[in-house]
Amino acid sequence: MNFVVQCLICIICLLLFFIQHSFAQTDEPDLVAPKTDETRLVSPIGAVVRSAVLPGWGQFYIRSYVRGGISVVGLGSSLAGALVVQQSFQDIYNNDYVRAAMINPESKEAVFQYKRANEQFKLRQFFLYAAAGIWAYSIIDAYVGANFYNATTKADLLIDDAKRIEKLGVQVGLTPTQFHLSVIKSF
Repeated sequence: MNFVVQCLICIICLLLFFIQHSFAQTDEPDLVAPKTDETRLVSPIGAVVRSAVLPGWGQFYIRSYVRGGISVVGLGSSLAGALVVQQSFQDIYNNDYVRAAMINPESKEAVFQYKRANEQFKLRQFFLYAAAGIWAYSIIDAYVGANFYNATTKADLLIDDAKRIEKLGVQVGLTPTQFHLSVIKSF
């Protein structure tokens, strides 16, 4: 099997493995808001703009490091694959096909070399379309991830507030001359 095809299969398998884990909507450590005194919400538009400039930057902004790494590695490997295949296409086209076509454009050798060059061209296009798809995925994922991050952060704040309210108590006292009502906070 061709080395480029083997690399392509490995890249696709790795991407599918990481994408499967990145779609899980669980309390992953990279999606849960840190427990600080001042909670920081993120801007979904800011995350989209960052991912549009550089895929993965928006995910790093929302503290989703695994998804950001997947975007960076996926885009980088797709572009690297396109570059390697482009070099192969240039070599086959310029060295093999052009020589065979100059002798006889309809010979079996010329047709064979044309098909080889065409396969490399199609593979290069595949890598470029994959890079564009990863870029688009990164933009959409940054927007959804920012909204999910904000929602989990707000939910955590509500849970913390509810726990503090549960610690409040009401004490009612009644004497012959007084009615006593007080709020008690326990620590």
